[in-house]
Amino acid sequence: MKKPLVTILTPTYNRAHTLPRVFESLQNQAFKDFEWLVIDDGSTDKTKELVEEFQKISDFKIRYYHQENQHKFLTFFRGIDLAEGKYFSPLDSDDALPKDSMEILVNTWESINDNQNIVFVSTLCEDQFGNIVGDHFPKFPLICTIFDMRYKYKIKGDKWGMGKTEIYKKMKLNFENLSGKGFIPEGVFQFQFDKLGFHYCINEVTRIYFRDKEDEQSLANQFYNKKNAFGLAENYKAFLNTYSSKIWSNPVTIIRNIGGYLKFSSADKRTFKKTISELNSLPVKIITALVYPFSKLI
Repeated sequence: MKKPLVTILTPTYNRAHTLPRVFESLQNQAFKDFEWLVIDDGSTDKTKELVEEFQKISDFKIRYYHQENQHKFLTFFRGIDLAEGKYFSPLDSDDALPKDSMEILVNTWESINDNQNIVFVSTLCEDQFGNIVGDHFPKFPLICTIFDMRYKYKIKGDKWGMGKTEIYKKMKLNFENLSGKGFIPEGVFQFQFDKLGFHYCINEVTRIYFRDKEDEQSLANQFYNKKNAFGLAENYKAFLNTYSSKIWSNPVTIIRNIGGYLKFSSADKRTFKKTISELNSLPVKIITALVYPFSKLI
């Protein structure tokens, strides 16, 4: 059987109340050569029965997997292992897509030359009221790293898009260390994109982000809560280990991230030895060691 060109992954946990709009938006896509991979991270609602109903009426392939709760981060990488598509898009269980999203993303990928070393096509998001979330890209297309997107062009707000499955599979992570530790920010792996190539950014809306303020499962207002200290410390560590060479060109950015790393390493009760030893760059180690005595004041 022919494999789909695209895998759309939705990790989900007790989202039977929002999954229908995800499904409806996929059913309405103009481009249909994709599979929807739903990984149920230990839901206790009617998610399984709901997806089985989707499978009966969908005009695209749906694969469903249930597992004990492992949190979104590890579920995401299980999805990468299971993905059959050449291209890969993660889609949250409370979002939706405009009807031309897959068409825009695939056509953009098909227009890119291999020698451009592109690892991800990045696009705009809008909320359910039609408002763009964050900034437009300053030019069309913009080819840049994640670091430059944030710190050179100062682009803010959610972006979404599509990568190559083979690129995700190249990412190096210590899953044993991350397993069972709760919330892990996506930056822990996303920063690795900058080691592998560039983002190709276009001013097209391909994702609708729903602002469900009453949804108790949302992490939007809890992101920097100290209960997420382990994951946040890992996120800052990943940033510092990816961009340590920027200490000379962007010292303020690196020092601010050292501050974040120390704050959440302290909240996670990491020892001085562990905090310093897991940094790869000698200059960053030295600065972190010098700032460490003041970390409880951060």
